[in-house]
Amino acid sequence: MLPNFLQSSYTRYKDDTNSFATWLLEAASKCGHQPDGLASTALPLKKDKSKSKSKAASASSGPVQYTTTIKDLQVFAEVVAKSALTVPTPVLTIAKRAIKLRKHVTSWFLGQGETENEKRHAHFISALERVCETLEWKTNKPSNPDAKQPRPTGDTKDGDADLDMFLNKFAVLTVEEPQEHQQKQGASPASQKIVKVELVENDEDEATASYFGHMFFKAFCLFQDLHNMRAFISHTWSEYRDKKIDLMNAALVTDGALQLARDLVQVVVDDWASSTLSPDENFQDLVFRAACITRGILPTPSVEVGLPYNKHMADVAEWCYLPTWVILESFSRVLQNNHLPVFKKGHFGIYDPKANRDGMSLGQKFNEDKILLLQLLPEFCMIDTFGIRMLTSDSITRGLVEFCKTKMVDPWLCFASQILLDVHHIMRYSTLSTFQDLRMSGLRIQKTIDDYLKISKTHPQPQFWPKEGDDEIKNIHFTVDSWIIKDPFSELRRVSFPGNDAFEKHVLLSQHSILCGLSLFHLNTRMQSAGLQLITQWYDVQQLAFLYNLVKVQSQKNLSWPDMEAFIKIHGESHIFIGSRPKNASESLNRLELATGLSSTAKFARDSRNRQDFHRPDGKNPRVLTPTTTIANMFRAQYVAGYEEGDGIGNIDKVLDKLSQELGPRSTKEKLRPSDPQTMFQRKWSHTRNIGALQLLALLKSKLAEEEPLILFNYFGMHKRSIELLRLIKAKEHHKFVQYFTAAYMPDESFISNIVILIHHVARGSAESSRELGMSSIVSNGSQIVSRIVMSCGDVMKEYLQRNGDVACKELRVFCKNKNAIQDEVDYDKGRSEDFQYWFGIEEVLEPKVLASLMTGIPIA
Repeated sequence: MLPNFLQSSYTRYKDDTNSFATWLLEAASKCGHQPDGLASTALPLKKDKSKSKSKAASASSGPVQYTTTIKDLQVFAEVVAKSALTVPTPVLTIAKRAIKLRKHVTSWFLGQGETENEKRHAHFISALERVCETLEWKTNKPSNPDAKQPRPTGDTKDGDADLDMFLNKFAVLTVEEPQEHQQKQGASPASQKIVKVELVENDEDEATASYFGHMFFKAFCLFQDLHNMRAFISHTWSEYRDKKIDLMNAALVTDGALQLARDLVQVVVDDWASSTLSPDENFQDLVFRAACITRGILPTPSVEVGLPYNKHMADVAEWCYLPTWVILESFSRVLQNNHLPVFKKGHFGIYDPKANRDGMSLGQKFNEDKILLLQLLPEFCMIDTFGIRMLTSDSITRGLVEFCKTKMVDPWLCFASQILLDVHHIMRYSTLSTFQDLRMSGLRIQKTIDDYLKISKTHPQPQFWPKEGDDEIKNIHFTVDSWIIKDPFSELRRVSFPGNDAFEKHVLLSQHSILCGLSLFHLNTRMQSAGLQLITQWYDVQQLAFLYNLVKVQSQKNLSWPDMEAFIKIHGESHIFIGSRPKNASESLNRLELATGLSSTAKFARDSRNRQDFHRPDGKNPRVLTPTTTIANMFRAQYVAGYEEGDGIGNIDKVLDKLSQELGPRSTKEKLRPSDPQTMFQRKWSHTRNIGALQLLALLKSKLAEEEPLILFNYFGMHKRSIELLRLIKAKEHHKFVQYFTAAYMPDESFISNIVILIHHVARGSAESSRELGMSSIVSNGSQIVSRIVMSCGDVMKEYLQRNGDVACKELRVFCKNKNAIQDEVDYDKGRSEDFQYWFGIEEVLEPKVLASLMTGIPIA
């Protein structure tokens, strides 16, 4: 079900007309006008006064329903126009919005014919326009009553705050079919509490004709919404093609839109099935034929140009998604039980990806779509036939797999199939395909895991890091190899069709961009989760954050570690440091002990070798790291098995409440513009708790772009470099650690991060000794007295970080489309072109043989 806070065009239209009628009736009632048939809230008194009073009270507090017509509205408008009341601007705005939609129906959908149905629509529009004209001069009444009344010249924007507040006033209105009002006696208009007014548009026509117009109008509103979603999705993939957003973003937004579209379609399908208008027939075809009749064009197919419909009705056919319906229906006729269909290449012609689609005829475009869709449909049959458990799934894949089983075609499936084709057409002009993007990211993930496994062999297996953790990491590596490097469908084809080696590899992923994006989200989300668990259990990066901060405060003020700054920024200073950054060794140690669960230096005394409570990171004492990606977290359970169920896009009002409290993007130096999706959302949601589907999708796309660097941040690399840096410090200061804490200061290298706490103890001890000797921390020349071990650590860190301090940020610059979050921390290669910077960075992130495989398409040996 579509969430209540999302509005379809039809729902908004009904709300607009009912809200306008409600305000007009209330205004006329205040002017002393008493409409005939106004429902009364008064009840006759009975013997039991207490019961009658309670019933009267409950009746008076209940809703009063009233049914009115366009003729009544004209009367109400004349009464208000003659009174001293001022008409609020939003009142006319919502009426004009409804008029605009109805005009679109009459001029486009019904054509230029003089049918009775069109006359009925045109009559309602002109009557509603006359009502607006009667009221319009009352909207801006000047203080001087003799002054000439100017008329408004333009419509208020849909997102205007005044309009939102006005609509919020009537948020209790329901949108139901017109109900006959009940005649009640004995109440004056002043005593009435009007809660609902239903505007009946065709009160003088027969019920059947009225319902005929109502159902076709509702179908038009559905196609209008689907058309807007289709345009939004196409624009989204154009942004990905132009490297403005990432593949995960485009895929998540598209699949979210398809889920909303399915709910929109289902409402109309259910209403159509319960109507008297041939409920067993496909209403796409009925709407198309009705449009042909109103335009006076025969629905005869233009076979001479290769079209299954009349070429003069191509705009309506595409509007109703009739082309994809024809292709799916034709495929359903070849489906047989226990038989796997095979696409015969060249049977319908050869698809040319370099051809200019804009220069094609209607028949050529239809044939190209037929080739693409019929090539893909057997892949979905394989999923069902062999019971293939997909890496992740999307709405289109689930819908087409179900279609292969049931052979049932519905309007949503036609829309979804068209979206699949649209995305393919947009990406045909891209220099980098979505599958290449997925494959490149998969190779990066494998290299990251290989580096982690390599350094894991250099230290004992930690007791605090469970075997299941490494199993999950290895499983991610295996998943990339099974689904992206290899093609699981190829082996099944080889077994099913022995002797035929002409099948293309990766047919599904190479043609299904949305599945590629969701597969990438699946892998990156698992990498993010495993990386966060690793860092939490080891607690090495967090402890180095304390040491890095201490060195900057006391020794190396110019020390730069962009990767650590990005890590702190992602998870927040208050979470890492339990407050703001510590300003001295004592404060830093206290915070570190609180964060790690330590509370006394006794754990590091000379007899600590005999103690059993030596600090062991176990993921319980340290402050757990969790993903800070609000929107991505909402989608995790849907696309990655094993996560707890999330709200999903169908129930995200809690997430929207949280987002509405945020002032703006996480990282930006520019103020938000009024047209920014987040600004528009905050204004509208705060006023009405109501948002349109496209506004929601635009907001999700904006927030996902911000979260991209957070998802891709390489926690495994941070862990690896932390161990390397700690080993350098340990090698240099080992004799001092033995001197202060005995040779048992570190049982084995899996506890190497504990030397940060030891360094803090020494630094604090040095500061305390200096104070006991009467030495000030600041000498006469302004220099600061610093512990020797802190200075030594600073020298080691400076040398190491000059080579390895921005590896994670460099990787983000290569793979992220959103560069702002990284560029805030470091200004990198301003003089390089984007393509040069991209491929230069790729060479540093991927190994030579991997890069060669990527560029040539030849698998790695």
